[in-house]
Amino acid sequence: MNPSLARPSALLTAALCLALGAGFARGADAPAAPTPTPVVTNDSRTWIAAYGDNIWAQYHPDWQGWFPGGHSNRFHQMYVQNVWDHHPITTDWKEFNRAWLFDGEWFAVEWFYTAKFTDDGFMQWEGTLGIGHLKDGKLISWTEFFDDQIGNLQHLRMMPLYDIKEPVFPWPARSYLRMPYRP
Repeated sequence: MNPSLARPSALLTAALCLALGAGFARGADAPAAPTPTPVVTNDSRTWIAAYGDNIWAQYHPDWQGWFPGGHSNRFHQMYVQNVWDHHPITTDWKEFNRAWLFDGEWFAVEWFYTAKFTDDGFMQWEGTLGIGHLKDGKLISWTEFFDDQIGNLQHLRMMPLYDIKEPVFPWPARSYLRMPYRP
């Protein structure tokens, strides 16, 4: 037997050990896939900071929602989402100019949003105001106050779009269409 084959050189042994060690170390020290840390707090400022744009995925099992056109709960929302996923009326939603107000387990937020109608590509621009309540670190209630018909009226060219500098009010300031407030 050739003695050089029976006993590897110290350099080769060191290289093999380093290579094998690096492989094992890579497996042991590889960063785990990031997992979201659940935030179990009813402090709305902390909760919003943690979930940001993903607050709608944090529904409490007993969630209730109230809107100008009716009310909803977790089961109704799952049904509506299923219909929406298969037959969306609008796409490309963008929210901007958010303003938050925090009070313990309660929070309020107003914002503008735009969305594109799927039938003709018209881009609506609406504003909204909502109040949320937290329980067990989840969104237990959501109340929204602005009527979603603004986008439909804009689509029919009966309502103008908002001006970027105007406040988030229920109707654009330049609206020529006036309706009495309904109690």
